[in-house]
Amino acid sequence: MNWDGVRERLAGLAAADPGFERFGAREHEYRLGPPKPEAELEEFETRHGVTLPEDYRDFLLTAGEQGAGPYYGLYSLGAPECPFEDEWRPGFLSAPFPHTSAWNRAEHHPAENEIPDALYEDQRWIAGSLKLCHFGCGAYFRLVVTGPERGRLWFDDRGSDGGISPVGTGFREWYSEWLDRP
Repeated sequence: MNWDGVRERLAGLAAADPGFERFGAREHEYRLGPPKPEAELEEFETRHGVTLPEDYRDFLLTAGEQGAGPYYGLYSLGAPECPFEDEWRPGFLSAPFPHTSAWNRAEHHPAENEIPDALYEDQRWIAGSLKLCHFGCGAYFRLVVTGPERGRLWFDDRGSDGGISPVGTGFREWYSEWLDRP
């Protein structure tokens, strides 16, 4: 996949928004980190037992690794916001993502209508997915790297009791829509 022109488009967005008024722009300032070297991607994939979806992998190799992106910007691959999260433990990313349709605790256990908060926030509900960016209010966009939903984005809104739901696109569409949005 070709990501040529991304940096030029980001420069255009920055020129059109010099005060960083667009949501999240103050965080990333329309800047991307440098591309990730192939050897580092291979090491990450080997360590976690996954192959990253092609569109995301190509973005990391050719466009950049972190920074400019939807909402508060893209996280760096392998540099977690919180290094103690389970998602960086061995086997987390290689475990199949457990959902193929939207999930929330009230829908999952309607008779009880409640899963305790500690279980609701458990990392088991997002295994096989990689945190891409912070939406705000404890919600995140995640890229599924293992299982039937591999390559698709999901919205993790458990922080506001919104559950986990499919976005309906892959990384390329998601990122391109953000670039094209006024």
